[in-house]
Amino acid sequence: MRKRFRQLGLSFGTLNPATKNLITDVPKVKVGHVTLFSDKPTIVRTGVTAIIPSEDVFQSPVTAAYSTLNGFGKSIGLLQIEELGQIETPIVLTNTLSVGYAFQGIVQYMGSRFKFRTLNPVVGECNDGFLNDILYPSVNQKHVIEAIESASENFELGSVGAGTGMICFGFKGGIGSSSRILKKDRILGVLVLANFGAFDDLHILGTKAADHIKTGILKRQTNGSIIIIVATNVALDSRQLKRLSRHSFLALGMLGAPGYHSSGDICIAFSTEKGYSEESIDFFDLLFRAVVECTYEAICDALFCAETTDGFLGKAQAMPTNWIRRLQS
Repeated sequence: MRKRFRQLGLSFGTLNPATKNLITDVPKVKVGHVTLFSDKPTIVRTGVTAIIPSEDVFQSPVTAAYSTLNGFGKSIGLLQIEELGQIETPIVLTNTLSVGYAFQGIVQYMGSRFKFRTLNPVVGECNDGFLNDILYPSVNQKHVIEAIESASENFELGSVGAGTGMICFGFKGGIGSSSRILKKDRILGVLVLANFGAFDDLHILGTKAADHIKTGILKRQTNGSIIIIVATNVALDSRQLKRLSRHSFLALGMLGAPGYHSSGDICIAFSTEKGYSEESIDFFDLLFRAVVECTYEAICDALFCAETTDGFLGKAQAMPTNWIRRLQS
């Protein structure tokens, strides 16, 4: 893991990050990774990332919603989130063709602890088929269980877990995260699985990357995806969370991504507190600002922390950072 965006003296927005500047600054939320990286019997560069909304999420589901910018995706569990406005399991992220294994892993994990006859596992995915031999079934149920059981408040970013084989704006991408303090003890946090964007689109802090970086760019199609997970301990209902989730996509445009036909851009938002917020309009403006700032910085962290990776069909270089540091100094 390379240095984070803020560790290099950079910042974005007007709100302050919470203690760790991670989604786990939101109380009760934890994150775990399993990274799969091997060359035999084939090239494996993939993994699993689990987001735990709370330890008692099955007995006390969290209020939730989701939004889609472009729906070229294979996620599981979104229909029931839309219908009931709740999440009752950990959220698992992995590669596109491992979604079924992730589903089974959640069922196995929950089934070993609770009695049920139906369950709504929530799984998000991005396609890591350039760096990872995605047809090889490397992810299985035990990896999902391990990711859930290893979840904690501190976790790595970049080329780790579900982000191991991901590519973003022509460079190595992966997992990013950030948080913002709203007021008093209210926090909003974001985790992204960043696997989207074309290099020619990339702008960081208002500067076009293509004007300063000339080598090391992976020339590939502009397809790809991003999964955005938003967590807050502000009591919001499902309708309010859907409004919040929609605003996260503004960060993609601020980084230069216009959205593409074959991109799967999905945001899942949840609140760890029950109820309906009767806060002022000004406070909702604050929430919207926080989700944009967190999503923007989380994507930057995915780029800044990821390391150069050789893979199945080629190499994805880590994004150089000297250019933006020099311009901002």
